[in-house]
Amino acid sequence: MTADGPPTRRRLPICFYGSAAQNVCRLGRRLLAFAVGLLLPRPCLACSAPAERELGLCSQCRRLLEARPRGAARGDRLEGCDGFFWLWGYQPPFDQIILGLKYRRLDYLGLHIADEANTRLGIELRRAEVVVPMPMHWRRRLARGRNHADSIARPLARRLGRPLSPALRRRTLGRPQVGRGRRQRLLNPGIAFTCRRPAAVRDRVVLLVDDVVTTGATSGRAARTLKAAGARKVIVFAAARTLT
Repeated sequence: MTADGPPTRRRLPICFYGSAAQNVCRLGRRLLAFAVGLLLPRPCLACSAPAERELGLCSQCRRLLEARPRGAARGDRLEGCDGFFWLWGYQPPFDQIILGLKYRRLDYLGLHIADEANTRLGIELRRAEVVVPMPMHWRRRLARGRNHADSIARPLARRLGRPLSPALRRRTLGRPQVGRGRRQRLLNPGIAFTCRRPAAVRDRVVLLVDDVVTTGATSGRAARTLKAAGARKVIVFAAARTLT
């Protein structure tokens, strides 16, 4: 005779947690945003003119973006990393795309960046065997609602046909890097990581995905943490890098 175990509770989607009134309000806001998106053209992130579908920019701003230096950057190097690839310089109008992704929760921009990376750098990025997003400290992620690097890494992993693993964890909150000089960024003691899933990266080539690289201090320390956990190589992809 076998005893039946306790019934398994089916976990509801997160949008259904909370009071009935909260759920109705959430659903109403989503339906309203969807309807507005269908009826009205989405404004360009840089100049507010009607935008095209890709990257949230109008055709004129998109041409400015394409005129920037293309950063396939096969000769570019970051300390502690085995390869570094990027697409755009972090300057107008691309800075508005990153700000929209980070602070306005425009997750569709992460999908557009992933599509561009797959088109222009797919051969180089497919050398990786697993994709790891740059982690965000849990307090900062709680404040922003999501990790913007994950918004790029998740669709990019699907495009490349590689597994996604949140193998890294940021141990310290630290001080924000924005507005800090190169020497301050390199010496920032708040940059510390730990690998919480070493089996996911052991003996593999890892693609570490971030939004913007400036000095490479954060990427370098994350890469060293992954290698200490057994990663064979670490390749870094960033949507943009600062050019000064």
